[in-house]
Amino acid sequence: MAPKIQDPFLPPGSLILVTAANGLIASHIVDQLLQYGYAVRGTVRSLDRSAWMKPLFESRHPGSRLDMVEITDIIAPGCYDEALKDVSAVIHTAAINLLTNDSTVIPNSIKLNLNVLEAAEKANASGSKIQRVVLTSSSWAVQFPRPNVPIDVSYDTYDTFAQEALDSPDTPIETKGLFTYVVSKIESEKASWKWIGEHKDAGFALNSVMPATCMGPVLAPQDQPYPSTAGFIRSLYEGKNAELFAWLDPQWFVDVRDAARMHVAAAVLKGLEGERVYAWAERYTWPGVAKVIEETMGEKVPIELQDKGVDMTNPPLEKSVQYLKRLGLEGWEPFEESVRLNIRSFYPQ
Repeated sequence: MAPKIQDPFLPPGSLILVTAANGLIASHIVDQLLQYGYAVRGTVRSLDRSAWMKPLFESRHPGSRLDMVEITDIIAPGCYDEALKDVSAVIHTAAINLLTNDSTVIPNSIKLNLNVLEAAEKANASGSKIQRVVLTSSSWAVQFPRPNVPIDVSYDTYDTFAQEALDSPDTPIETKGLFTYVVSKIESEKASWKWIGEHKDAGFALNSVMPATCMGPVLAPQDQPYPSTAGFIRSLYEGKNAELFAWLDPQWFVDVRDAARMHVAAAVLKGLEGERVYAWAERYTWPGVAKVIEETMGEKVPIELQDKGVDMTNPPLEKSVQYLKRLGLEGWEPFEESVRLNIRSFYPQ
């Protein structure tokens, strides 16, 4: 039996727009919304490449409503106008996920977020009733990984290390793409909060969600073969991208289903307005991931991993746990089960 939402702000049946709906987190957001009885409209850059979505969700949620819209240029003014018709909330996961030292990534990431906010304001001025906009940020926007350093973070914390590294002439050029990505997440989120502060008559409340490293099951492994951070587990098992694991540090993890649930909470729960929502479940290490893979698959991973210690960041999680309970759940999905479900997505028994 599907869990029920306690005291929703938006009733089941409301239409919610999910941008970049074929992505790892976004596909789970679609899945969770349909499970809770919401109607979903998803935007994708290519309907042909996302043709797997409708059959998948029709089989998982018979009788549910999922519409798909193609938007090829996600920063073009007016590109969301048609997609926003009759929508009650927007969950905006679309991003410029390029690890490249390209000077356009940061301003275009800002433009991408503001484009959605401006489109929602325009729609409301024309008679629509969009009441929530939820943005996908990142745990790295809060704190760049610093193993073994105790750090308390709050709902107002933004990382400063990434910008300092990006500006430093001593930073190796091959790492600047990562810092550019992190700064793009920080600056696009900050710009969005600044925008809503200046547009109090836009008609909607803004929330953001900050997922940690996402693991867990992949809904369409044939069509999402190495999806974002969830694909790292497959790479580790297959012995690919060893250089990636040389620089990956221990961090916090979240099961992708819980990351999706935090987006659902931010879109539909009563009283959740103007908040940055933490989707952080447990601390993890890559040797810990390898151990679960080896126990699950019965063979050693082919990449030698360095013990780098632990992430000692302390986030405020009380609200997030309460949001899970209001969604009818007991708490976070556990780390070991999340890793097992991830690798079994690609290598079923």
